[in-house]
Amino acid sequence: MAAGTAINTSTTETILFPNVTIPANYMQDGRVLRIRAYGAYGTTTGSNTMRIRLRWGGVAGTSMADSGAAVLTASSGGGASMTALWSLNAIIQVRSNGSAGTAMTNGDITFYSATVPTGGTLANYGMAAQLVSGATGGSTPVVSTLDLTADTALSLTATWGTSNAANNIQGIQYTIEALN
Repeated sequence: MAAGTAINTSTTETILFPNVTIPANYMQDGRVLRIRAYGAYGTTTGSNTMRIRLRWGGVAGTSMADSGAAVLTASSGGGASMTALWSLNAIIQVRSNGSAGTAMTNGDITFYSATVPTGGTLANYGMAAQLVSGATGGSTPVVSTLDLTADTALSLTATWGTSNAANNIQGIQYTIEALN
């Protein structure tokens, strides 16, 4: 899969990678998908928030999981140079199939520092953020109701809290595995 287009100078929710189409009726009871994604980011000075969502049905589709507005360290990754890594791991598990199917999606996102870690210290290892099932980015997971009977785009999206040319994020690698 190709790397996504860098997202900056925007506060509009934008797809990080090209959509992946999940075939109609593929998501049956108990089916589990594991998603892993990696990319680079950089921020400007000041307060910066980044919200990551996993959506069923494209950028305007149902939010399956949401990080909420994670607060990023000012000047992480050197702004436009995008020298800091981010990573995401998520699991989607179908609870029930059909046109009003349900799925639970949870995982985590880590925004790493651009500074090389120092062994034996707590500095520069990155900040983990939860990716919680549901639409609101809270801390209580809830199931998502989804139409699993039609070909549907699975989208990983990002939204900056502040529009600035130095606030950049880009998806570089993205995999989806069926675990059963």
